[in-house]
Amino acid sequence: MRRIFLPVLMTLFSILLLPYDFEFKDLGVAHKVSTIEKKMVVINFSSPSCYYCKLFDKEVITNKDVQDFLRGNYIYVKIEPGSYKTTFLGKSYTNDQLFGAFGVRGTPTFVFLKDKSQVTQVPGYMPASDFLKALKFLVKVVEENYKGSFEEYSKKTDDYKGKPTIVEVKKEDAEYVLKNDKNAKQIDAIPAKLDINTLYITTNTDIAKKLIESGVIRVLLVK
Repeated sequence: MRRIFLPVLMTLFSILLLPYDFEFKDLGVAHKVSTIEKKMVVINFSSPSCYYCKLFDKEVITNKDVQDFLRGNYIYVKIEPGSYKTTFLGKSYTNDQLFGAFGVRGTPTFVFLKDKSQVTQVPGYMPASDFLKALKFLVKVVEENYKGSFEEYSKKTDDYKGKPTIVEVKKEDAEYVLKNDKNAKQIDAIPAKLDINTLYITTNTDIAKKLIESGVIRVLLVK
């Protein structure tokens, strides 16, 4: 009986601690996707030898509420030291050089970008509840012009999901997103089961509007 019970427990534990399947490793690709989708990028500068990075991977990025909000509102990139090369804003960088380019001195450090500008940089570990609050706060500030302080906002109970937005894109940009963003799904009808944090891509204006009315956070309308 014990031999049967232990594998069942391990399976249940693995289900509860789901990895984030929508993580990018290449900052250049992630940034281009974010520009098309009109989302912020959050870069997690991490290290395999860092205790708090491991704790973040174990306790924060596995949190379903964090994952859902990230999918709907951000492009998430994890950068670890190494010689992997990317092209970001027209320049070539290794991962090691990206640490220097962003002035990262310790891990984990979270850098938030919108378009070509850095919104903020947050060093250090945060538990899931605090990290989720920070994610929501920055979207409200950047996309909805929220004027309050984070200290003020963090004390509120907030079920904020994001700002539903239709983004008009070219066909080639939609194809790039479909190729590189695992969260993207092309549709020609309203899905029977809607997920507001999935990035839906459509050529139909009426479908796009109905998705937004249903609370979907981001819709790409191909023109």
